[in-house]
Amino acid sequence: MKLILPDGFFTYFAAFAAQQENGTNFRTIYFVCVNLLSYGGGLGYGWSSPALPKLSGRVHPEDNPLRHPTSVHEESWIASLLSLGAMISPIFAELLCEKIGRKRTLLLFSLPMLIGNFMMIFAHRVFHFYVARFLIGLTEGCIFATIPVYSAEISEKHNRGTLGAIMLLFVSLGHLTSSIVGPRVSIRTLSIISLMPCILFLLIFGLLVPETPYFYVLVNKVDEGKNCLRKLRMRDDVDEEMDDIVKAVMELRSAEDKNALKELLTNKYSVKAFILALVLMLLQQFTGLIYVVDYTQHIFDFARTPLSGDVAVILVSTVQVLSIATSANIIDRVNRKTLLLVSLIIIFLLQTTMGSFFYLQQETFEDLRSVSWIPIVCLMLFIMAFQMGIGPISYIFPAEILEPNVKSLGTTLVISIGLLGEFGIATLFPMVAVRIGYYIPFVIFACLSGFAVFFVMWFLPETRQKSFLEIQENIRNKSS
Repeated sequence: MKLILPDGFFTYFAAFAAQQENGTNFRTIYFVCVNLLSYGGGLGYGWSSPALPKLSGRVHPEDNPLRHPTSVHEESWIASLLSLGAMISPIFAELLCEKIGRKRTLLLFSLPMLIGNFMMIFAHRVFHFYVARFLIGLTEGCIFATIPVYSAEISEKHNRGTLGAIMLLFVSLGHLTSSIVGPRVSIRTLSIISLMPCILFLLIFGLLVPETPYFYVLVNKVDEGKNCLRKLRMRDDVDEEMDDIVKAVMELRSAEDKNALKELLTNKYSVKAFILALVLMLLQQFTGLIYVVDYTQHIFDFARTPLSGDVAVILVSTVQVLSIATSANIIDRVNRKTLLLVSLIIIFLLQTTMGSFFYLQQETFEDLRSVSWIPIVCLMLFIMAFQMGIGPISYIFPAEILEPNVKSLGTTLVISIGLLGEFGIATLFPMVAVRIGYYIPFVIFACLSGFAVFFVMWFLPETRQKSFLEIQENIRNKSS
């Protein structure tokens, strides 16, 4: 049943938009509305750090809704099942985007997060948390697969990169909220807070925000697409841009006439480009971000830093927000390889320092109280280096080097396999830390970051401000 709103419902918003040049501020409202789901996703990613210590009984055992403290094994599954859900959903989200549209796909995939947070409010068994985190992960995967598509299709060329970065900013703001609020409230209250953005998203995005003009053209509703574009641009003269959209969709259809999977597996260039994008994504995961994010508070508590674990987490999360905001301004101004190399060299040095610190603390029983600030500084710098280099570029890179007819499938596979690596790290590395040594994960991350430096230096092409033909030729020259 279609919901019919009174004519005056949009009056305020339309009046506001009419006062803005090209409707830019009104379009920004659309970006904020769609990224309410990104904010909820950030709350989901940040949930583990303050919640797991309570579930294990290490802090505030009275806040544990379970009948017993969780084991390390149970903690690792609660943390990692989100990544498993996020690994699965991009494939289905991509298919649904083409069938029912970007907007309906986002609305549909917001429901698992809604159900998952409801489950955690009333959870009293470990299994409840397993299911809830997996469901939230389904939504997380859709966020990273679909919101960039939606954002790109309603933005203009001159602000596509900046407005597209809003998604990562909202994710990091959600993570910061979890870091600030999580240690000070019960698990149940944190789950209620995590539920709110999802409800707001369903109401506001569902009622106010349009489908993209690209999808209307894709399903042969050109007139509706043109009307949608007029609403987005707040002007009538959109013929030139509409012609570009129709041309882009026709080129996409022509590319899709080829078997994308066959091309990806048999075309020599496509195979090389896919392998490069996949290796970069896996190396991004093995810098250790998910381990740091999920266990930040636990890492600081174990390191006996001068600040309490929850305060240190807030500092790290704040640095993450500032780093993402900064990276949006520099990522198109500095060469990709330069950013990657600087980022990875810094990460290698920081993870080596963290590994050395925990080795001295755990194996030699050295008194490290005078340098107990090192983990705080290292993790703050790690987040900064990650978010200004390897983090965003590993998501941009597949779209820049894959051929048009395999780009959609190839990017989805790269993200899904990368999330499989994230799932493995979140599951196994906490148990490795407890049973072998807290320094082992950081040593592994350092070694793989060092390998990544040479991989980027020798194999990756520069893609900034390069045409696809130039990138293609560069890859062929490097592999010849």
